[in-house]
Amino acid sequence: MLETDLPGAVELGQPSSLLTGAAIFILLRAFANGGSSLTGLEAISDGVALFKAPEADNAKRTLVIMSAILGTLVIGVSWFAHQIHAMPYESGTPTVISQIAKAAVGTGTFGQGMFILVQLATMLILFAGANTTYSAFPLLCNFVASDGYLPRQLSKRGHRLAFSNGILLLAGGGIFLVIITAGSVEHLVAFYALGVFTGFMLAGFGMAKHATTHKGDGWKVKFVINGLAGSISLIIVLIFSVVKFTQGAWIVLVVAPIMVMSFLRLRRQYTAEQKALTVKSEQQRATSITRHDVTVLVDSVDLATISVVRYARTLNARKISAVHFVIDDRRAADIQAAWAASDAVDDVELELIDCPDRRLPNAALDYAIRMTEQADVELTLLLPRRSYSGVLGRLLHDQTAEDIAAPISQLSRVVATIMPFDVSKMISGKSITVENRKQDSRVAPKPVAVKAEAKPVVAQSAEPVSHYAENMTPIGNITWRKRAHIQGRVTSIRTAPSGSAPVINVEIWDETGGVTLQFLGRREIRGLDIGSELRAEGMVAENEGKMTILNPSYELLK
Repeated sequence: MLETDLPGAVELGQPSSLLTGAAIFILLRAFANGGSSLTGLEAISDGVALFKAPEADNAKRTLVIMSAILGTLVIGVSWFAHQIHAMPYESGTPTVISQIAKAAVGTGTFGQGMFILVQLATMLILFAGANTTYSAFPLLCNFVASDGYLPRQLSKRGHRLAFSNGILLLAGGGIFLVIITAGSVEHLVAFYALGVFTGFMLAGFGMAKHATTHKGDGWKVKFVINGLAGSISLIIVLIFSVVKFTQGAWIVLVVAPIMVMSFLRLRRQYTAEQKALTVKSEQQRATSITRHDVTVLVDSVDLATISVVRYARTLNARKISAVHFVIDDRRAADIQAAWAASDAVDDVELELIDCPDRRLPNAALDYAIRMTEQADVELTLLLPRRSYSGVLGRLLHDQTAEDIAAPISQLSRVVATIMPFDVSKMISGKSITVENRKQDSRVAPKPVAVKAEAKPVVAQSAEPVSHYAENMTPIGNITWRKRAHIQGRVTSIRTAPSGSAPVINVEIWDETGGVTLQFLGRREIRGLDIGSELRAEGMVAENEGKMTILNPSYELLK
């Protein structure tokens, strides 16, 4: 048993002082600190979708097991602390856990080694507990953002299928709290536990309300359990708010209502935007447009402008024209002469329009309104945008395409399309080509080199091998007008419009290349999703210059 009269230990009061208000306050404060040890179980409810099927049953079992372990640890630590009369220290060290460990293992050589082992195990447990937040909080943000109460960016997954924005938000918030509290555990516990138990309270009362609203099987029992959980959590929140008020709880009490109002305002904004974009009955069938004109805005006759004109020819427009708004007469004359001398744009007329106030967005807006005065005319404005390197490019060149497109986008029958043209990539020679784009986006992270004379690869699997796995051929080695057995990952699924003949085009890729599987007469393939692994067998044909296998026999792997 440890001695209680030690330097640095908090002095014990007299038995009569237990009835004083100060003693009650200390007890409530200890209860609040102890309540924070019960947090962490909420991570299971946030990550139910991550469990194996049946997800709900496995999550329930995990929750029961973790609750039992946590309860055993809390009771055990409390009993040991009572038996050895562990004392709290004003400096926070040594901790109660370290006092229990030292009393249990002794002070000998073996005891010192075991004591260090206990401390390391405690550190790893705390590390795992901190890491839990990075898996649960982004999931929670995803749920809330999907409902419209947080920015939708928090519902997007990163390259590794994790909610990267939520992880970055949590990391930034954690760094901020550590800095403003100077790493004080007392203050951080107040922030953490008050927020968690507020969530427990809302969840308990919400589930109780759900039970009374739907009244399913055993709804009365569920109402009592959830109502009791919400009430206990409410009591804990009130205790935390009082005993931890000066240690940072006041910040939560002030910020929380502001955040709630912000979330509600964000939800109203998302609702208004969704309502504005909802297709109404009178908008189900678009008005017939008998005339579609395309105009290219020209500020220089260069490769970017010629590329935009080439794209404009593919839009099946009734008329293609080019417009330059004149701010400098000499520059306008140079552009007109260069336009007339270029064979690449000899079929497109150039119109020079005066811009006396030198405001290009206003001039473009006036032009668009004038060209769409008739109700059956639709206008597409193509704006070349030359992208230059970073800050230096912005200093050396103006960026007016976005300024012109912004007001034009408010017109009903006018579309402003910005055509990017990366000049800095051309200068550096790092522009993306079809070949390196295929290697970058389609090939697996560790591609396997396949030589032309290599033998066919046989897929290795622990499952029974079907006849589809026989004589497997890398997709990059398949040959026109020959049967092929292939395996790859589904990267694209295209279905025909409802008014045309049914057909499904499925694009699959492996480490060597890709091929399109075309299923005629079908509009869906049950169980086929993006990312599925597929084996197929059929005759290789060609469609629009691409390798295609028509109506192959197939087998879904996963």
